[in-house]
Amino acid sequence: MNSENQLLFFFSALGGFNGIILSTYFALMAGKRNSSNYYLSILMLVLSIRIIKSVFFYFNDDLANIFIQIGLSACILIGPFLYLYLKSTTEDAKINWKLHVLPYILGITILGALYPYLDHRAIWSEWIVFSIYLQWLAYIIVSFKFIKPIIHKIKEKETLKNIEVWLLSIYFGVFIIWLAYNIGSNRSGNKQN
Repeated sequence: MNSENQLLFFFSALGGFNGIILSTYFALMAGKRNSSNYYLSILMLVLSIRIIKSVFFYFNDDLANIFIQIGLSACILIGPFLYLYLKSTTEDAKINWKLHVLPYILGITILGALYPYLDHRAIWSEWIVFSIYLQWLAYIIVSFKFIKPIIHKIKEKETLKNIEVWLLSIYFGVFIIWLAYNIGSNRSGNKQN
């Protein structure tokens, strides 16, 4: 690996590990302990796991298959935790988080056991990852309803509160990451990245 690649690897991996540190901060030390902080913490954790997997896979084709499977499986929770975070921050209603999380954890665990990445790369690359990205997109679309009032304020040239800017950043950040993975995988013809 030349010095440019080493530098790229260092900063890419550093970004992923910083995400894990921030995730820990929001879970354990953030001001008030409420469900939205925990949802944000888990959202950042699963995004970081996914990004770290991509960074290590990009620089090492011989990455352990279990690490690839865990990284890809983490994606199934990105959409639900984006939705849960935005909903818990913008609405006072009680949220049934189990409905949005447990079926996906159970489903990806069963799929991973029946079709481990090591033995079924084609199934993962063609079907499982496609389904995960489709579910992630569905949650991005459904979560837009929490961002819509903020966009309306922008159109009306109203001043945004700090929390509104933060929510826009989280929402569009997750959308851009989704877009980058889809454009990158379509370009390379490889759905596992």
